[in-house]
Amino acid sequence: MLVMEIVVVLAAWFLLLLIKRVKARKVVFESLLFLAATVAYIVVKIIEVYDIDIAILSWMVYGGFLFSLFFFEPSLLLRSHSQGAALKQLRKENKNILSGYESLRKRFIATIDLLRDGLVFRSDDGNMFGTDRFIRIIGFEDNEFTQQRFMKHIHPDDITGYQAALSKLKKSSPVYEMSYRFKKGNQYVWLKEKGTVIFYDGHTMIISMTKSIDVLVYPETEVDYLNKMKIDHAFMEYLQSLNRLKVPYYVVMFELSNIPAMNDKYGRDIGDLMMGEFINKLRYNFVKDEHSMFRLTGIRFAMVIKDERKFNILERALKHGGDLLNFEMKFGGVHESVYPHFGIQKITMFEEPLDEVLGRNKKALDIAISTDTHENYFIIG
Repeated sequence: MLVMEIVVVLAAWFLLLLIKRVKARKVVFESLLFLAATVAYIVVKIIEVYDIDIAILSWMVYGGFLFSLFFFEPSLLLRSHSQGAALKQLRKENKNILSGYESLRKRFIATIDLLRDGLVFRSDDGNMFGTDRFIRIIGFEDNEFTQQRFMKHIHPDDITGYQAALSKLKKSSPVYEMSYRFKKGNQYVWLKEKGTVIFYDGHTMIISMTKSIDVLVYPETEVDYLNKMKIDHAFMEYLQSLNRLKVPYYVVMFELSNIPAMNDKYGRDIGDLMMGEFINKLRYNFVKDEHSMFRLTGIRFAMVIKDERKFNILERALKHGGDLLNFEMKFGGVHESVYPHFGIQKITMFEEPLDEVLGRNKKALDIAISTDTHENYFIIG
């Protein structure tokens, strides 16, 4: 009868240890204690190798079982379901995370494909990765290249300014923008780059967008807009359409007088770049659309302002200066200023011949250009 009790206790003890082992994964001491008690009981009682009082072995078995039972947590019996449910929930969350990541990855790739500009990632170990559009702009064959190789293609006059702009990046001023000449094949093209630095885990990465401002390489640029501007006859038709509406408007003629000197000094590409930048700045600040600006001659243009508030802003900028009419241009190592002259007239007589109207505008512009005035503008009225 005692033998059967011991066997039942040992079986219960083994089952207890098995549950703890599966659930808690740590029962080393108790397992050794169970193994020692079992072996001792088999050696002494079953095969009778040693003659020892069986009561000692029985108490050893009972004591070990009670020891294990004392440290047993009943919640382990219920943990299987809760752990399974938690695992199922974890798998579901993980699946959602992976699905969200994959969706984000596809959207990121799709967004890059839609970008008109090239995107490049520059890590702090000196390696760079550019999108397909970027490497087409610069003429490289591989998407991955070193920063040293990239900088070798920057014009010697522009490399110092380029490196200085990157070295100034920090958390308080993480954004930069610059233009520079880049050697693509056997010739230099102009690139405009705008980027930001990000900080993570003790490292930095510069992410930038680059576009070409060479009209032969990349047509959608400021220079291309300059070359596509409507000319004189379209200007007349536009004014006629405004006259039929009988709503007052301002005709602003302006000439970029020092552009020919810039062409002689740096080449026509620099002159076109400066004019393109200047025209876009005026368009953004005063008319907002390309239909209200016209190219009359190589360096003479016209702008029609229909908003009285916009004209007031232009007038204040002409009289008092400020950032709106800050025409200093920087392209790589080239630092020059555009010197515009303005002839301005408010149109209120809609039946008057346009030739006479525009004649007064041209006269006002000639006065602004002449040495008879110390201002760079003349307003009729």
